Amino acid sequence: MTLENLKARSDSKDLHALTPTSDSFYQSYRDLLQHFKQDDIFLRVNNMLGCPHREIDSIRIDDKRENLFVELFVNFLGLQGASSQLPSYMLDKLARNNDGSDGWSLLFDFFNHYILRIFFDIVALKSYPRSFEGDFEDKISQILFHILGLRDKQVARTYLPFSPIILSLRKPKNYIEKVLEINFNLKNKISIIENVAHHIPIHPQQQNRLGYSNNILGNGFIIGKSVISYQTKIAILIKDISYQEALKFFPTSQRFMDLREAVLFLTNYEFALDLHLLINHSDIMSIKLGANALNNTAKIGLGGILGKQRQSVYFIKIKMWG
Repeated sequence: MTLENLKARSDSKDLHALTPTSDSFYQSYRDLLQHFKQDDIFLRVNNMLGCPHREIDSIRIDDKRENLFVELFVNFLGLQGASSQLPSYMLDKLARNNDGSDGWSLLFDFFNHYILRIFFDIVALKSYPRSFEGDFEDKISQILFHILGLRDKQVARTYLPFSPIILSLRKPKNYIEKVLEINFNLKNKISIIENVAHHIPIHPQQQNRLGYSNNILGNGFIIGKSVISYQTKIAILIKDISYQEALKFFPTSQRFMDLREAVLFLTNYEFALDLHLLINHSDIMSIKLGANALNNTAKIGLGGILGKQRQSVYFIKIKMWG
């Protein structure tokens, strides 16, 4: 019986042995973990002295328990059997006095079980491709996500290929642009504008006031309700896009929110953001009046500006964050 049809017969009373899906201990144990809890799998060592030709000896089911209990017998790292480091005369006695795996063999395998579980974890941590799981539930993925600061699996699926960039606290602008190009399919259309004027409001309690009890001006005196900084704001420029493409980046769209979260994540939430759109003219943007309009009503499009000539490109500025 193989692991594939085990679940279909889990209520049967004649389950005694399974056919290993692989000669590899790592692969066989991992396959068992897909069907059983780790605490329901007991790792044991084959006590025979013959020369084994594979890592796995057999897989057996203990149907005496209320729940299915799996015993995986291996041919290495044992206190008994061919791989043991004990003297040969002791191993010979152990092999001759077979206890049916229920006496001293069970005591030996109690220690082997934990050694083999540690061995499995070591192999898994050593080889990410072998231990990788598509749902990111493997241990290395969890460790890697904590290092990268990734909490959402969908975000992780998107930005895991760019993990070397994410690890850097100071990411070069051209690297971030390349990531955005790939993720939003905007090759040669998206760029970052630095040193954008940022009006930072001054809290009313921090604003200077002149009066009878407050008439001393210091070196830090500022007039007005805000200050302008050119170090705290950037703009995302998307150019050469159609009107229909531009609609996907308007504030109510999911793509707008995805772009905002992507830029904030890649810049460590360090800058305020604006979105600049350069939209190519389209007939759908024009004014529609009278019988030719949709539903016989007047429609004023984005490019319908009275008193000005039609432009080939329209500029829209949208506040994203900060």
